[in-house]
Amino acid sequence: MAVENWGAVIVAAGKGARFGRPKQLEEVAGAPLVAWSMRTLAAMPEVSDVVIATEPDIVEPMKSVAASVVGEKPFVVVPGGETRQESANAGLEALPERCDGVLIHDGARPLVLASDVRNAMAIVQDGRAAILGTPVVDTIKVVEKKRSQVVRTLDREELWAAQTPQLATRHDLRNAHIEALKGEVPASDDATLLERLGLEVIMVAASPDNFKVTHPEDLARAGYLLRERAPITSQLDEVVLLEAFVPDNAVEAVCGEIERQEGTVDGIDRDLPSGVVIRAYVASERVAQFAQSFERLAGAQATYTTRFAHFASPVAVAP
Repeated sequence: MAVENWGAVIVAAGKGARFGRPKQLEEVAGAPLVAWSMRTLAAMPEVSDVVIATEPDIVEPMKSVAASVVGEKPFVVVPGGETRQESANAGLEALPERCDGVLIHDGARPLVLASDVRNAMAIVQDGRAAILGTPVVDTIKVVEKKRSQVVRTLDREELWAAQTPQLATRHDLRNAHIEALKGEVPASDDATLLERLGLEVIMVAASPDNFKVTHPEDLARAGYLLRERAPITSQLDEVVLLEAFVPDNAVEAVCGEIERQEGTVDGIDRDLPSGVVIRAYVASERVAQFAQSFERLAGAQATYTTRFAHFASPVAVAP
């Protein structure tokens, strides 16, 4: 079964033991650390709802951050638990029933790319989950703890460093967390719980920049990379490339609807055996409105796809 509505759970709880202090609201590149991934995920038209699980004593400040970057998309902030697993479960429980797919992301990974998330979304179905990650480039040694003696060397060709988000259907993820609670099984990530139930978990290659801010020096590295992106304070819109495959007699109506949604038609390709491809750029927040009219204008057999293109200043609407 294909996932229609995605819920994003951002885990932003924890005391920041290795960082030296709680880091969720630490400023990086002009915005709180958690705000960056919050904005990226909320801007995706595939995501219908956002839940942030955080420390109980910063629920209100976290609500203010979310209100400033999520926009009109529904969101809720809930208290997290003592462990990451408990916080992820609390966020999962808070998602509305309309979310049939769930992605769980660490709020301390500010550089996640929407394009990587979409690649993982495309894999998920009942019984199959996805996780972002990167191949390990260093040689990994297993070391005996007390004497620091090397026990064996692992084959790095088989090793990947796991990232987030980790994605599954709501049904599968709920079952994985419920069974873990029953068996009192601890896990540092959600994929481990899914693997335990025998689900197929597919690793999806992602950007190495999607690292977790763990130590103070990581914050400086993240800030350097984030300054090259669109600053949050500028309130830029995410623009997607929309490609629609429609019958010839629907081209004018579909182009008109794109323009009504303040999009820009970039090209029309009629050199196909059947149908026409329309390429256009549309603000991601307007895609849902376009979708409401698309089938009526183009017919049930027509299709369209979207993918992230760039950030741009919002279009000024004349009074």
